[in-house]
Amino acid sequence: MEGIDPRITLPNPELVKSAREAALGSAIACGIEIEDAVDLDAIEEVRSIVRTIWGPEIVPPRNFLKAITLAGSCVLLARRNNETVGFGIGIVGWDNGLHFHSHQIGIVAPERGSGIGFALKLAQRARCLAHGITEMRWTFDPLLSSNAHFNLERLGATVIDFHPNCYGSRTDAFNTDDVTDRIRVSWKLDQPVGLITPTSSPKGPALIETTPDVCRSFESPIAGAYISIPDDYQRLRTNDRATADSWRVAVGTAMRDVFATGLGLCGFGEFGYAVSGQTLERDSR
Repeated sequence: MEGIDPRITLPNPELVKSAREAALGSAIACGIEIEDAVDLDAIEEVRSIVRTIWGPEIVPPRNFLKAITLAGSCVLLARRNNETVGFGIGIVGWDNGLHFHSHQIGIVAPERGSGIGFALKLAQRARCLAHGITEMRWTFDPLLSSNAHFNLERLGATVIDFHPNCYGSRTDAFNTDDVTDRIRVSWKLDQPVGLITPTSSPKGPALIETTPDVCRSFESPIAGAYISIPDDYQRLRTNDRATADSWRVAVGTAMRDVFATGLGLCGFGEFGYAVSGQTLERDSR
């Protein structure tokens, strides 16, 4: 068809239908309703829950959230019995191909692990596919094992790259003036959603040493190497900040070394991140 941007994929009606059904089923399974936050009252609810979860530092301005909705992008609220329990914020981007950037998803503390985060991701997916967008990207802290399991195993996202200190210094409730190293991932929305088998035990060298102190090992990054992380980094950071900082430096150095040599990460398991033989190739339209 003439006049259609080649980066845009026309929606697949059957895929859109199944995505909407999956999103609704996931929301029902955890007892919530998900809606688009469009009016100012709903936008204020989003700001309030961001403040509850992270504190006041990163609460987005009201006019910015309104601008996202006016642009037709995605601000979501999750409610249970009229009580706000989660939210999702994302924007459309076009760097290296049209995609949706899922900037932030947050769940109130008592509800974490209940499936609300998964339901919000499926809701974002359904809205993207309805507009012909078949890729979602976002960032997460590589030292948070629960996020790595969720993003790389539960959703099946693929690691694109590593951004050292991506957001600069932050003193919100989660980051507590920590270095904001981030992994960026890509999730193919037109593929089936399901559990991904964890990466098998590594056969290559360990890029992190843990005895007598945590540090970057002398091993070179090669396919099959692995990068271990602590089981509960946030608790470690609270109880032993010096050791947590050592993990941050060691893992960040290993990640930089991996991507600097043209390699990538191909999965996550009980041992940590597995190093692949090549980075994700991407169309640079």
